[in-house]
Amino acid sequence: MEFNEYAEQGKPVPFLTGRYVDKKEALEILETMNIRWSRRQIDWTAEPDPNGDRKWPWFLDDKGILRIDAGFIHRQFEGKQLEALRRWQATSDNTKSGKGRGQ
Repeated sequence: MEFNEYAEQGKPVPFLTGRYVDKKEALEILETMNIRWSRRQIDWTAEPDPNGDRKWPWFLDDKGILRIDAGFIHRQFEGKQLEALRRWQATSDNTKSGKGRGQ
């Protein structure tokens, strides 16, 4: 189920933890995942476009600090890893059955 489907049904999104972090903490989370981003890269995710939309779902808390759910950060990279695994598995299966590249 995609995010919009959860929202439409009023269900909590499973990857959101309710643990909200600022940019510094977001960089620390990435570091624990062996992803080394610069401050500029994390700033990029929070910069609003001309419509005011951000690349990641950052929001201002009651003190005016930009925050994001820690689970969202994990999900961004877990999703990429799962996608890569699916592609790898499909290629591996095709190679074993003689349908791979160059066959």
